[in-house]
Amino acid sequence: MLDFVEFLAQKYAQPQQTPQKWILGLNQGKIWVSDDFNDPLPDEFWLEKNEI
Repeated sequence: MLDFVEFLAQKYAQPQQTPQKWILGLNQGKIWVSDDFNDPLPDEFWLEKNEI
């Protein structure tokens, strides 16, 4: 039984990967954030509209 458990442990063991280092500025200019990003959302966003 122990041999089988060791076999399974070796078969499904995840290879250790070294963490990738961050490269500052790699995607510079690829995304943008709106100037009003932190502004509160309007009431219409939070209130449900009951349309018939």
